[in-house]
Amino acid sequence: MRNGINMSIVASRKYLEEYAKEIPWKEILGPVYFREVQVDVLNSDSTPVLNWTFDKGGLILTIQTYGEEEDALILDWNHQGSQRLSKLDAIKKFRCGESWVNTKAFILEGISQGGNTIDKVSRLQWSEYQQSSIEMAPDVRYVSDPLFQAIVDSEFGSMIARDMARSKFEEMKFAQEGEPTPAISLRDLLQKKIDTNKWVVQDLLIKAGKVFLAAKAKAGKTTMCVALLKSLADGVMFLNRFHVEPPEGNIGYMNLELTEAQMQEWVSRQDIKNLDRIHFWNLRGKPNPFRSTASRNSLINEIQSLGIKTLIIDTFSKIFPGEANNNSEVNKFLLMLDETLEKAGVEQLIMLVHAGNDAKKIRGATALTDHPDAIWYLYNDEERNRFFSAVGRDVEVEEGQISFDPTMNELKFTGAGKKATKDASSREKMLGFIAANAGQNASTVDDSVVGTKSHKIKLRKQLIRDGLVIVRKGPNNSDLYFAV
Repeated sequence: MRNGINMSIVASRKYLEEYAKEIPWKEILGPVYFREVQVDVLNSDSTPVLNWTFDKGGLILTIQTYGEEEDALILDWNHQGSQRLSKLDAIKKFRCGESWVNTKAFILEGISQGGNTIDKVSRLQWSEYQQSSIEMAPDVRYVSDPLFQAIVDSEFGSMIARDMARSKFEEMKFAQEGEPTPAISLRDLLQKKIDTNKWVVQDLLIKAGKVFLAAKAKAGKTTMCVALLKSLADGVMFLNRFHVEPPEGNIGYMNLELTEAQMQEWVSRQDIKNLDRIHFWNLRGKPNPFRSTASRNSLINEIQSLGIKTLIIDTFSKIFPGEANNNSEVNKFLLMLDETLEKAGVEQLIMLVHAGNDAKKIRGATALTDHPDAIWYLYNDEERNRFFSAVGRDVEVEEGQISFDPTMNELKFTGAGKKATKDASSREKMLGFIAANAGQNASTVDDSVVGTKSHKIKLRKQLIRDGLVIVRKGPNNSDLYFAV
């Protein structure tokens, strides 16, 4: 408080005007080279009438004041606007370079420090320095502003406390994690007895490994993982091609995509024998189990009680709450995920992730590509043929077609490359079109499939050579195609 005026409302022009009235004209005009001369006296109370003249740099200006309570008068016939000049306007014009922000700072410094702190540090002309004490060099303000000094000392103490608290916190975390794993010599490493069979799924998933299955939306990720469930639980070949060594412990499936009814229907088609080995979390629309320390601890306890050693997460995008393109956020989350699953005793992780427009690249931060031991890619071509490949540490499976056998409800890896699959698919489509539309000309037949003109001509000729199609002459000597 100063003279009963509340400092919590100093931003208002009304109250700044009240503060400004308390500053003598001499303190406002004197420091900026105005010279005073008494020219008259008011008869009522003998108040002196003063002329304040500024004559510097070719500029001549005279201001007349009538005591400290009244506004001044600008005695300059070339002056535009009101001739009357309040103390607040004088401070703004002559001391603060017409800056309203600096005017407020100027007045508040005087109030908070009990005087004009600008002048105390020998800065007599505000218009030349254009800064408040907030913008002073810190060392100058520290010795001239007791309040700033107190704030600095308090913040300095807080920084020391935070630094010490951080150090103590790291010590606590280290104690909780236990001693770091010591180094081992090459001789001892080579002499250790290690299981020679390192595969859970031959050529695709190593023991204690992490795999990310990448595919675009609706490409069949969940279908493939449901098929993988049967292979892991019953020990049958995966995709009718890859040998499976049933992993120790049970298998968990964290379903965040399908409804519970859909999952029940899809799994029932697989005719899984060892039902008790598989446990589901159907979490579509439910809270994220990795959302907090408390929820993660609960999940750890549940995984341990169920004896789950292999976990499938469908999908990453549903459990990751951050910015998918931010490597720092993704890395932090993946490290937390690894730590959680390690505490729970999970050895193998298969996690579904989304691919970008290029089906051979994971969508989002590059950290997703760097993290797993292997990446499985699943994608469709323009004719909805499905292909599978895998790359990673000790993993290298060339691109090959995935076919679906509806009679056995099985996915099969045929191994046929994309070109061979495309040719076979186009051949079947063209033959089917000719059989259903007898007597069409070459141009119409070619429109039944996609590809280059030379590719379509080659398909027609091959169907003729194989004896599946014959050609008869039509109007204008055109070639018309018929299935045999």
